[in-house]
Amino acid sequence: MKQFRRVQDITKLTLRSIDGQVGTIRELYFDDQNWAVRYLMVRTGRWLMGRHVLIAPIVIGTIDDADASIRINLQKEEIEYAPSIKSTESIPRRYEQTYYERFQWAPYWQPDTTMWGSPIPFPDASTTRLDESLFGEIPEQSHLRSSAAVTGCKVRAQDGEIGHMGDLVIDDEDWIIRYVEVDTRNWLLGKKVLVQTGRIGPFDWYGRSVAMALTRHAIRSAPAYDPSCSSRRIMRFGCSNTMEWMRRNNETHSNSMYVVGSDFTKSLLIYCSSNLLRSH
Repeated sequence: MKQFRRVQDITKLTLRSIDGQVGTIRELYFDDQNWAVRYLMVRTGRWLMGRHVLIAPIVIGTIDDADASIRINLQKEEIEYAPSIKSTESIPRRYEQTYYERFQWAPYWQPDTTMWGSPIPFPDASTTRLDESLFGEIPEQSHLRSSAAVTGCKVRAQDGEIGHMGDLVIDDEDWIIRYVEVDTRNWLLGKKVLVQTGRIGPFDWYGRSVAMALTRHAIRSAPAYDPSCSSRRIMRFGCSNTMEWMRRNNETHSNSMYVVGSDFTKSLLIYCSSNLLRSH
């Protein structure tokens, strides 16, 4: 079942392959252009001497909350031959090319593939030149960012600083980051709110900050978010306040935090409307 999960919760899960336990998830790498999760950074167990490997969402099968694990459609032997990477280094596009060639997948930047890439038949070695790229022209610039790197970044509203980024909230069905948890405790005595990623501007990686297309007043007036809530309870937080906040900000702010029409907002509106009707 589709759920919204924080990165902190995902990193508590164990990764399991078809034939056994692989390791633990350390962080995620996402595309800062469209907020798509590209890789899970996994620290393997003793079977691979604790080496770090990347796992693309294309091979994720199911998430089992009962035993706190993510199951992937790979065998340990396939993971063993993945190109190695250090957990502290950036991921250049050339590394990604090697990664996709090793697994025989079409990379996500190629046309006619899914957002995470797609499996392709491995070309016959007798017809492939050694100096010929398997996937054609490769874009030079990579937009990958680590979830660990954005945690703690300052948040700048349209009229000044308002807090910092606490976590990322991911849709585990399509592995898109839908919301950013903004911690405004320096301003609002510990209040946390969720901001839709569509309202977030470019990152300033040198200054470790991010701009948001919202005023401080709009963020202050958003309903409080409790990160200890389950994904189902996220839909329920502050229903009456959320409905009123959305009506007020949709009327007075062109850059509303929640865009009516998003899946989350539709679910929230349906839930809140039905509960408000029952309460009357």
